Amino acid sequence: MKVAMLYGPLDLRMEDSPLPTLSRNQVRVKIRASGICGSDVNCYTGRTYEGNFPYIPGHEWSGDVEEVGDSVTTLKKGDRVVGETVVGCGICDKCKAVSNPNFCRNPTIYGFQTKSPGAFAQYVVRDESNLSKIPPTISYEQGALIEPLSVAYNAVWGLAGGVDPSQTVVVFGAGPVGLLALAVVKGSRARAISIDPIEMRRGLALKLGADEVIDPVNQDAVKEVLRLTGGHGADLALEASGSDQARSTVFDAVDASSRIVMIGQTMMKKIPVEMEKLVAKGLTVKGAQGSPGMFPRTIEFFARSQADLASIISHRFPLESAKEALDLASQRTGSVKVILRD
Repeated sequence: MKVAMLYGPLDLRMEDSPLPTLSRNQVRVKIRASGICGSDVNCYTGRTYEGNFPYIPGHEWSGDVEEVGDSVTTLKKGDRVVGETVVGCGICDKCKAVSNPNFCRNPTIYGFQTKSPGAFAQYVVRDESNLSKIPPTISYEQGALIEPLSVAYNAVWGLAGGVDPSQTVVVFGAGPVGLLALAVVKGSRARAISIDPIEMRRGLALKLGADEVIDPVNQDAVKEVLRLTGGHGADLALEASGSDQARSTVFDAVDASSRIVMIGQTMMKKIPVEMEKLVAKGLTVKGAQGSPGMFPRTIEFFARSQADLASIISHRFPLESAKEALDLASQRTGSVKVILRD
């Protein structure tokens, strides 16, 4: 089978690889669509060494079950599925205490490790327990959005505890996760304010239902949020940009006793924060790390959502053009979500 193997920064090579074999509890899946994530771009460009080279990237994907092991009972050939990125060992103290595989002492991370290849390939093999079925109403391309959507859904309904129509949410950043977070907020009928410096992305935010958009280059974002909320600030802030400015000003954009969820990555930078604002306002601040256990709820939400979530897909490439796709995604301003198709 064809795979895209990443050997180091900017060193992605198309190779032939043996078809992966199955154990009794495993499933072989034909990949139909695979999304390029910001973390894939960071590994590819050398901005981070999250990946353990060499490895096959790709952790946002959908596909068809082609073969199942003898012990598999919940899936059959022809089922359309998506798969989790991080799988915990299930026996360490973190797995037992917090039920979050992202904090496992010895996790399996698909799409970032040599031993656990990702979906920039024609086929993957996964444990039955790692997979979730998607309904026929969700296309393959939309299925490849389930993983980043689950991160957004977890931020709103897992970490923040949910929102309602009486509340205002400000979303910093209108990249893929920021736009998907916006869709979750609007699907929950709350008011949404989107902040992004790129006009095209602000347009997508409006298309996904943003009540207001703010250009932080030509407007004072915090002053605008306060103006739009009667001087109070938002009830919830979702920081999905990872920018220095957004991370240092997000505390000013929320009301007292409000919630902040940090989703975007800053590549381990130290950002100056006035901690007294957190104390004086009685804020709750949480960091979003993955989406443990959120796939089933996310798929149900997606199936019911009226939002055109596929509108965030800006470019499509065949697997053989994975390097070209990553080069484009690396430009960031020229694309939103780039998808590899079979």
